[in-house]
Amino acid sequence: MKKAKMKKRYKIMIIVGTSLLAVILVLLFLDGTFLPKKYASVWSDSYIRQLENDQSRMIAYGIRAASSHNSQPWLVKQISSDTIELYADMDKALPAVDGDFKQLLISQGTFIERYKEAASQYGYGVEITYKEPVLTDKMPLIATIKVQKEGDAVTADIVSSSTYASGKSDKDNDFEKTLNQCISEYPGFSYSIIESDADIEKIKGLLLDGTIVESKDEAATKELLDVFRWTEWQKNDCRYGLSLNTLPSLIKPIIQPIMKFSSNNWEAFGNSSISQFKDRLALQTKYILIKCENPGSYEYIYAGQIYQKLVSEENQYDLRPAMQLLENFDAMKSLNMQFQQEYGADGEVVMIIGVQEKTSTPAASNPRHVVEDILVQ
Repeated sequence: MKKAKMKKRYKIMIIVGTSLLAVILVLLFLDGTFLPKKYASVWSDSYIRQLENDQSRMIAYGIRAASSHNSQPWLVKQISSDTIELYADMDKALPAVDGDFKQLLISQGTFIERYKEAASQYGYGVEITYKEPVLTDKMPLIATIKVQKEGDAVTADIVSSSTYASGKSDKDNDFEKTLNQCISEYPGFSYSIIESDADIEKIKGLLLDGTIVESKDEAATKELLDVFRWTEWQKNDCRYGLSLNTLPSLIKPIIQPIMKFSSNNWEAFGNSSISQFKDRLALQTKYILIKCENPGSYEYIYAGQIYQKLVSEENQYDLRPAMQLLENFDAMKSLNMQFQQEYGADGEVVMIIGVQEKTSTPAASNPRHVVEDILVQ
């Protein structure tokens, strides 16, 4: 009798174990865990080395730049061996959360700055001719970038920038000195550092209010939900957009497909976004407000360059833009006006940057295009 019970229990354990293994294997397949991760290619130095020329390599480093919601709204036309044209990809625009295209323009600046950094490392000088973009065009021209060989490549350290952190400065480098250096290249810009406890809590409260407004707005939340890439299949297929890049690697293949199939409810997604943003706010120890008098298209592009340069020069902190308060959709307007009245008296705030201690989130978790994805004829 006892043997029969043990045998029965053993069979149940085998059935349960086999069923669990089958479920895990199905989830791994649905996630695409075993796929070659083409979306991570541009993060690999070996991928960049195998590109056919320096121009393609500099474009690849440009793709490593930060961009709003990881939209990577860049198109590049290779005019000659030393000249490219940068265009905005308006198919990547987010009309609900970025109806005035400020975040899209900032993203153009990050690409330009990242390209410049790579060009310098490869021994090229850079000449940039900016163009006032016609944002009603499908593919507005942003800038013509020309390079000229000036020296030897510095192959020891071409910085592998991630969206929020990279760098080559020493840990004891003075943060404000670095910020001053980055800002000083762009006349008309100024900044404030928010670092007193009371002011930090006030900014955090406003940022949280902005996130709640955005997350409770159906059009805005559905738009962000639409650019979320839940699985390795989706990351490989799209190679841009938001992803669950903070999940532990061991559980990511299981959680990602589950999240994909439970992500249709925009209200639940919005509530989850609020919860995650609260966790992010808890880590931030100060804020940088980048300001400019009467900013236009050029100034938002320059703001992107300032941010990307600061990311590349500063090695002590992770720097995370928080743009919700600056968005112009109807539900945000009163909060936007309140914020600008309080903090924009000496110049309109064009970027809010949260500062926190470094984390270990790997850059390659962020899906990125490869060079051929953004080339146009």
